[in-house]
Amino acid sequence: MSTADENRSSAEIEYASLREEVLKRIESRQQTISVALTLAGAFLGLGWNAGAVVILLYPLIALLLAVGWAQNEVFIKQINAYIRDNLEGQQTGLGFQQYTSQRMTELRVFGWPLEILAIGGIFILTQLMAVGLGTYQMRSSSIEWILLLLDIGAIIALGGLLDYVRRRSLV
Repeated sequence: MSTADENRSSAEIEYASLREEVLKRIESRQQTISVALTLAGAFLGLGWNAGAVVILLYPLIALLLAVGWAQNEVFIKQINAYIRDNLEGQQTGLGFQQYTSQRMTELRVFGWPLEILAIGGIFILTQLMAVGLGTYQMRSSSIEWILLLLDIGAIIALGGLLDYVRRRSLV
C-alpha cells in the first residue's frame, strides 16, 4: 500500500470519527432541549399551585442547560471547521463542509443562524414565561425578589451566551 493510500485512509477514518462525534453532540443538543421543555412545563405547572418561588427557579436552571447546549454547539462548529479546513479537499474527494459553509447565509435571519434562533428562542421564551408567571404569583417576599433579580440576570446572561455562540458560528 502506498503512502498516499495510507494517508487517505487515515483521513477518512478521522473524518468518519469526527462526523460521528458531531452526530452524538447533535443528539445531546436535542436531549437538552427536551429536558429544558420538560422542566419548564414541570416548574411552571407545579409552581402555579406552589407559588412564585418554584416558578422563579426555572430561569436559573434554564441558563445552566443553555450553557451545556452552547458548549456542544461551539464544539460542533469547531469540528466542522476542522473537517472543512484540514480533511476536505482534492485529495480526499470530501467537500460537504465546504459546500455548507458557502451556503450558510441562506440559513440566517438578520445574521443569526436558524438553529441558534430556534433553540435560543425556546430558552428565552420559557424563561420569560417563568418570570411573567412568577411575577404574577409573587407575594413580595424577599426570596421572591432575589430570585426575580437573579432571573433577570439569567435572561441577560443567556442573551450574551447566544451572541457568543452566534459569533463562534461565523467561522
